Amino acid sequence: MSDRPDFLTSGDEARLFPVLAETSKEKRVASIFLAVLTQIPALAEEVLKTVGIRVGQRTKIEAFTEVVLSGETDNKCRPDGLIVVNTGRGIWTALVEAKIGKAKLDVTQVQRYLDLAKANKIDAVITISNEFVSRADNSPISVPKNSLRKVDLFHWSWSWLATACEILDYQKIVEDTEQNFLLKQFNHFLAHPATGVERYTQMGARWKDVVQAVSNNETLQKNAPEVEEAVTSWFAEERDLCLHMCSHIGREVSALIERKLVDDPAARIKQGISDLIETQSLSSAIRVPDCASDITVTADFARRTVSASMTLKAPGDKVSTKARVNWVLRMLKDDDNRLLLRALWPGRAVTTTKDVASLRSDPTLIQNDNPSSVPRGFEVLIVERLGPRFAGRKTFIEDFERIVPEFYDLVGANLKTWQAPPPKPVKSRDDYNPGEIEESDLGPAGALPLDQ
Repeated sequence: MSDRPDFLTSGDEARLFPVLAETSKEKRVASIFLAVLTQIPALAEEVLKTVGIRVGQRTKIEAFTEVVLSGETDNKCRPDGLIVVNTGRGIWTALVEAKIGKAKLDVTQVQRYLDLAKANKIDAVITISNEFVSRADNSPISVPKNSLRKVDLFHWSWSWLATACEILDYQKIVEDTEQNFLLKQFNHFLAHPATGVERYTQMGARWKDVVQAVSNNETLQKNAPEVEEAVTSWFAEERDLCLHMCSHIGREVSALIERKLVDDPAARIKQGISDLIETQSLSSAIRVPDCASDITVTADFARRTVSASMTLKAPGDKVSTKARVNWVLRMLKDDDNRLLLRALWPGRAVTTTKDVASLRSDPTLIQNDNPSSVPRGFEVLIVERLGPRFAGRKTFIEDFERIVPEFYDLVGANLKTWQAPPPKPVKSRDDYNPGEIEESDLGPAGALPLDQ
């Protein structure tokens, strides 16, 4: 039985093989995605949880294209799709607007869809494009807050959807033969350049201007449009890097965002601008499941370097600097000439840094001025100087997305946190002497009391 809502005057079920004109690329890709979404529950669960919808065994999902709504007043206001989710407890609906290739979302068009959704009591509007956001509820466009009083606005990037499908495939979550075949075909479809699905391939148009300004020792202004654009580009690349790492390891990788900034993209950009002006650098932390620590990535505008690092607590059962350094070195299999080890000392003592290759020969080279002091922790890092490529809108991303996976392969996949060994028994079983137990300690029939 169909869950076709009353407000839907007409609409076709989303088709896996839509018959559309060559100029309707957006509608074609949207129809194929929506059709696949209704047929693979694991994909629906992964995607819809980002908009707050839980998919269970009894959940039924339908999707429509070429939709005409009863409350429609503008013939030009024709959404690309409609999703209807029946959870068994209620029905959730969302209009879908898709863009492909270089096409950007149009604020006026999205605003019309929000008004249309409100008039038909539709719960949400979902936009899909190649534009990046940190979370589904952070739209790449700004609309008046009163437009969102009764309708939610969400956004998915095509690259994120493609990565979600890749992870499902890598982890072999979809066991049904037909669904698995469909998932693999959809992955192949999204990966083809002709589809129009694009990754984030270049920083903002004024990225080079900010790099040059820092090189010229100019003071960056917090209200300068090029500074805001550089920070916005960094956050977009942060998201793309996470997706790139997802594909690299087949697990979900996410950026860590301060709790106070999670729901406020504007405040996060403002904070990023302050950080750039103060430190002449931009940093992000990404979390890889089961990794020994989060990975911090930094773009240093003054030095034109990119770095990736992880921090570990020193092993408590090692009492010398040499032993603690060797503990780290044993986990690092390769002597890449970019690998550095930074020792973190107790109190306010200044950190010391040496390259891993040198420490192989003499682990004490990293010792600070106090020979009796031992490191409390270590930072393992790669620093690569990009030179002119740092200022390139495309070359920066090419190098950045090369260096971080290389760091993970060399360091992240090998480091383990130190864990204290379990305590040894005070008395071994061989030393046990039944005669040491006083007769008064025995319970009835000579048994030990239960509370002992």
